[in-house]
Amino acid sequence: MTQAAYFVVIGLGVGSVYALSGLGIVTLFAGSGLANFAQGDFMVLGALVAVNVVGAGFGYLPALAAAVVVVAAAGLVLGGLFTLPMRHRRVDVDVVIIGTLGVATTMTTLSGIWFGRQPQRLDSPLAGAFIPIGDLQVPAHYALLLAGAALVFGAVHWFHRHTDVGLQLRAVASSVPAARDAGVRVGRMLVVAWTIAALVGGVAGVLVASVVPIAPEAALPLGVNGFAAAIIGGLASPAGAVVGGLLIGVAEALAGGYLNDTLRQAVAPVVLLAVLILRPGGLLGRTRTVRVA
Repeated sequence: MTQAAYFVVIGLGVGSVYALSGLGIVTLFAGSGLANFAQGDFMVLGALVAVNVVGAGFGYLPALAAAVVVVAAAGLVLGGLFTLPMRHRRVDVDVVIIGTLGVATTMTTLSGIWFGRQPQRLDSPLAGAFIPIGDLQVPAHYALLLAGAALVFGAVHWFHRHTDVGLQLRAVASSVPAARDAGVRVGRMLVVAWTIAALVGGVAGVLVASVVPIAPEAALPLGVNGFAAAIIGGLASPAGAVVGGLLIGVAEALAGGYLNDTLRQAVAPVVLLAVLILRPGGLLGRTRTVRVA
């Protein structure tokens, strides 16, 4: 029982990072219908910026702040680039989605050039501290993962509920034509959504870099698990991204602990497939029944 609790705590910590990745994907998808395949690269960029800032002699918090600024700026620029053709209806959204694949490949390549391709790890501010669970010791950084994720979720929720920009984002997510008719500048809101998605990804990358060494190629698995979390929970549901991420994290930890690492890597696809079969709209998503005859 103690061992199971240990794996569950580890899984919740890692799952909270997947949940943050999923939140970034949901934030952008809800407002634009755009699936951003570069979300994992935002995480890697934030992690590697933080590692290098700490390597230059600064502390964890300045490194986190630098990562947030750099990644948010990247999201702002990409948001402007991708929103312009969508706003003027020069290309279909499917073409823009394919464009995010090109951005992901480019960011992975540039990260390798700028930061190198060797995996790099960020020293945790809680290094050497442990949480006892029976006879086992869980690194305290896993609690920091959960706390950091909870703070980000709370901040994003508050922003959407209690700020004018957040309310406009919700209006765009509900109905773009209705939001446009109400005077909302949809293009500007899409840029804001890109920036928030990037910022959330950057924070997630900094948090996970103290648990898993990060290399540019880590963007793909991080992004895939983020997509799995978002789809499992419901692609337009922020709360669903939380549920999906935590579910994947715990399932992976239990599979890795009791079975083997190969099966652990297969957990996200298997859980995703099961949810798509049993509940295509996601655990917290809305499903629609359509009569065809």
